[in-house]
Amino acid sequence: MIPSLESSDEYTPGGSRSEKYAARLLAWCGLALLIASPVWLLLTGHTSFRVSADTGRPPVSLWSAMLPALVGLVLTRLVPPRMAVIEPLAGARRARVRGEMWVLVAMAVAFPVLLALLPPEVSRGAGYAVLKVVLFLVVPLAAFRSLRGTGPRPRAVSARVPRARWWFPLPAVVAWFYLSQVSVLAPPPVAAESLPDPVTLAVVSVVTLLTAGVLEEFFYRGFLQTRLERLVGRWPAILVASLLFAAMHLPTHLGSTAVITELATVLVFQGLFGVFCGYLWSRYRNIWMPVVVHILVNLAYVDLLLGWLGR
Repeated sequence: MIPSLESSDEYTPGGSRSEKYAARLLAWCGLALLIASPVWLLLTGHTSFRVSADTGRPPVSLWSAMLPALVGLVLTRLVPPRMAVIEPLAGARRARVRGEMWVLVAMAVAFPVLLALLPPEVSRGAGYAVLKVVLFLVVPLAAFRSLRGTGPRPRAVSARVPRARWWFPLPAVVAWFYLSQVSVLAPPPVAAESLPDPVTLAVVSVVTLLTAGVLEEFFYRGFLQTRLERLVGRWPAILVASLLFAAMHLPTHLGSTAVITELATVLVFQGLFGVFCGYLWSRYRNIWMPVVVHILVNLAYVDLLLGWLGR
């Protein structure tokens, strides 16, 4: 059975006062950065930029980076207007949740740091995927096993999702997909000639689907954000997890323009995208919805199909 609180669309976090204050301070700083970043890009004339290190990916406009996620956030809040809040770790010991949270934060910080320090031949290609699996899956699962102790052992991500929580997210997901991939805001599709041969493309797509679409969502939203929510509340948790998610992309994006501009573009696209996925997870507790959104934004076959359909 999934724990839930019926009183409102919020719940009371269980962390210490100092943890709540620190998280709220970081969350307010993150919110300020998310607001200041598009303002900086507008003032400096950077209204079009690359949001992916993948070869052949075209640049996107500032509005196509922001509007789909913002519309998705609004629809996530409105559909339905009220619903029971599910807090998966409500029965877990606070000390266990805190210990697991710090392990996850350490892994989230270690990943971009190691990418920046390791030589490119190690940190790119297969090395990138292996490092992600080790830090985002192997180490967390080992930490969960060693810290779980005795007593109740609720899971952050439940295998059972009520039927309504499959239907309610669809308006937000469909609107996000239309605005970001189909509408006039969408960037042009990836040129087929810029892609590798079919076998390489298939292998890379499967690896990307598993290590980005699935693993990143389970790690940042299912594992990390859920524990932060248990300790400091919904929105501080979403913003902190989204900042760490954006930080993951910094090593592959820094270097082409001024550092402050690169930071702003990562916060506008990956940061706001993380907030949307985080709210999808927090409100509906259906991890497969942010996974689907993440797969759609990463998978080259989606671009190829839309291009074939004449987008």
